[in-house]
Amino acid sequence: MSSNDTIRLLLIHDTPSEAQRLVSMLHNAGRPNRAQHVPSEPALTKLLQDNTWDLLIAAETSKQLPPAVALRTISKLQKDVPVLLLTERSGAQPVVEGLKLGARDVVTVDEDQHLLLVIQREITALRNRRQARMHDRRYHASLARSQELLDSSKDAIAYISDGLIVYANQSLAERLGHKDKDDVEYQPLIDMVTEGEQEDARAFLRQCAIDNNDVEAQEWKFTARSASGRPVPVRAEVLSTVYDEERCLQVRIAASSGNTEELEAQLSDIKSRDPLTGLYNRQHFLRMLDAAIKAAASTQRTGGLMYIEVDRFEETVQKVVGVAGADALQKKMAELLQSSVRRGDVVARYGEESFCLMMAETTPDSAEHRARELMRKIADTIFDAAGKTLQITVSIGVSLLSEASGNAQKVIDQALQAHDQARQDSDQGNGFALFEPGADQEGDADTYHRARVVQALEAGNLKLLYQPVLSLQGTGEQMYEVLVRMVDGKEELSPLSFLEGLGDDSLAVKMDRWVILTAIKAAAVQRAKGKDVSLLLHISAASLKDTGLPAWLKVAFKAAKVAPKSVSFQVSQGDINSNLHAARDFCLQVREFGSRVVVSRFGAGLNPFKTLEHVTFDIAKVDPSFVREVQDEGESSDTLVNMVQQLAEADTRVIVPHVEQASMLPTLWQSGTDYIQGYYVQAPAEHMDFDFSLD
Repeated sequence: MSSNDTIRLLLIHDTPSEAQRLVSMLHNAGRPNRAQHVPSEPALTKLLQDNTWDLLIAAETSKQLPPAVALRTISKLQKDVPVLLLTERSGAQPVVEGLKLGARDVVTVDEDQHLLLVIQREITALRNRRQARMHDRRYHASLARSQELLDSSKDAIAYISDGLIVYANQSLAERLGHKDKDDVEYQPLIDMVTEGEQEDARAFLRQCAIDNNDVEAQEWKFTARSASGRPVPVRAEVLSTVYDEERCLQVRIAASSGNTEELEAQLSDIKSRDPLTGLYNRQHFLRMLDAAIKAAASTQRTGGLMYIEVDRFEETVQKVVGVAGADALQKKMAELLQSSVRRGDVVARYGEESFCLMMAETTPDSAEHRARELMRKIADTIFDAAGKTLQITVSIGVSLLSEASGNAQKVIDQALQAHDQARQDSDQGNGFALFEPGADQEGDADTYHRARVVQALEAGNLKLLYQPVLSLQGTGEQMYEVLVRMVDGKEELSPLSFLEGLGDDSLAVKMDRWVILTAIKAAAVQRAKGKDVSLLLHISAASLKDTGLPAWLKVAFKAAKVAPKSVSFQVSQGDINSNLHAARDFCLQVREFGSRVVVSRFGAGLNPFKTLEHVTFDIAKVDPSFVREVQDEGESSDTLVNMVQQLAEADTRVIVPHVEQASMLPTLWQSGTDYIQGYYVQAPAEHMDFDFSLD
C-alpha cells in the first residue's frame, strides 16, 4: 500500500465533528481514506465481517463503543486491524493502558503530525504482514505443486539427508530395479553404490554438503547397484537444497541421455540470451542476481550492481541513425561492456537502452571508480552505426547487494533510484550516483554501512583518537581512552556504532583487533620516548565471546613490546550481563596476564552491583546519564555520589565521564572519584600529548 492508496478507516468517537476533523486532516495531508463511523459493537462486528479494513482510530473516552470492547471484538473475530487510541491525557499512563488493551499506539489529541507518522508506520506494517501471509500461502501452494511434479517426474530424483534417502520418486525406484519407492526410502544412499566406489562417493557427497551450493548443480558419475545386484552406470546432478524444511542434497538422474542432453543445454543457453547482443537477457539476469544475493548470505561478501542507461537514447541515437543503426550501436555497447568485465562479473541487457553489470565483490569506492572509468571509456569511444559516427554518454546508478538485500528486484529498484539521482545531478548526462538508503530503510542501511566499514578497513580510511583520563587522586597515571573514527569524505564517523547496530560479529572482531594492534603500536612509540602512557581499549560483545582473543593479545603485546599492565580493557555492563560466562572468562584471563578490566556504563539497568558478584573488574566507568542529571539538568548529585562511594567500598576505582563543567569537580573530588574524563579535561585528539600534571 503506497501513500496514495485509499485507507479503509474505522472511527470510534462520540463527537461526530471530531471524527470528521480526523477525516479532513488525513485528506489534507494527502492520505485519501474511506472512513466509517462505528456507533456500536454489533455494527463493528458486521463491518468487520463484511469488509476488509486497514485501520481503526478510537477516542479512549468513547462511551457508545468503549475501545476495550472494540479491541476484544477484533481479537475474537481474528481480524488484522491495527487500532490507534486518541487521548486527552498527558504523560505515559494512557500509553501504557492503551498498549495493555492491545492498541498499537496511543497519540495525544491534536498531535496531528505524530498521528500521521504513526498511521504511516502501521499501514506499512500491515502491508508487510499481508504480503507475508500471501507469500506464505503461495509458498505452501508451490510446495504442493512441487511434490506433485516430483512424484510424476520421469527423471529419477532423491533427497539425501545425513546419508539417508528421505525421499525417492517412483522413477528412481524403477531405475534401480525396485517395484516401489518405499523399498528405497530411508535406506542409506551409499548402499546403492557399488563397493569399489563407495569411499569416493562418501567424499563427494560430503564435499557437496560443505559447499552448500544451491545455485549450480555438480555432476556425479558413479556405478549404482540395482535391486538384483546388477551394476548400473549413472550420470547424476547433485544440488544443495531444502526438502521438508530440512537442508539436504538433491540427486537427479535425467531421463534423457546422449545428444538430447546436449541439445537441451543449447536450447537453455539460447533462451537465456538476448538475441541482438548475445548478453544474458533480463529474465535470466534476475535469476542470477537472486542467486548472488543468496550466496552473499554464506560468504558475507558485499557485491554491487550497475544500472547503465544511454543518455537521451531516442534523441541522440534513434533519431540520428534509425532503428537499424540503434541496434548496431547496442551490439557495440555490449562488446565494450564485455571487454570491461572482471572475474565474477555478469553483464546483461536489461532494456532497449539499458544494461546491467553485476559485480561479485566490491566496495562503494571501488564501484564508483569502476563506474566513472566506464563512463569515460564510453564517452571517449566513437561508434559507427548506419554509416554515421556517434559519441554517446551513459548515466550509471549503483546499488550494493548482500544478504540483507532481499531480492533481485529490490536491488534493481535501488539502482534505478540511484540512476534517477545521477540524471538529476547532471542535466547533460554522464552522471553517477550510489544508492544511499534513508532512515526508513534499515536493511538497505545495514548493507551500505557494512560495506563502508569493510572498505575503511581495507583502504586504511580509519584513524584513532586519544582522550585523556585524568586521575583526581594525583597518581600521575597517563591514561588515554582509544576511540576509532572512520574518515568518510569530510566526516569522521564511529564505525563501532554501525557494527553494534548491524550485529555483525565477525566484522566487529576484526575491527577490535585492528584498533588494539594499532593502538598498542602507537603506545610503544610513546613509551620509547619516555612517556609512561597506558591505554583504555573498548571490547565489543563479539570480541568478548571470541575465545581466541586472550591468546592473540599475548602475542600482540609481545610483538609490540608493550607490557600488558599498561592496557585496560573496557566492556559495557550491558554486554557483560548478556554474556556473563564469556565475560567472566575473559576478565579472568586478561587479569591473569596483568591487564585491568573496566566496566563502562555502570549503573544502567536493574541491580548494577549484581555484576560484581559474577565478574571481577578493577575500574567502573559510571553511565553518562548520572553526570547529565547533575551537570545539565541541575538535579541532586546524591545518586552519583552514593554510587561512587559504594564502588569504593567494593574496592573498585571509578571513572566519571562526560565532565564538561568545572562546577562538577568539587563534588567529584569530595566523593572520592578516582578519574574524570570529558571535554573539560580534553576532547579526543590525534596525538597522546596531554599534560597530566595537576599544576
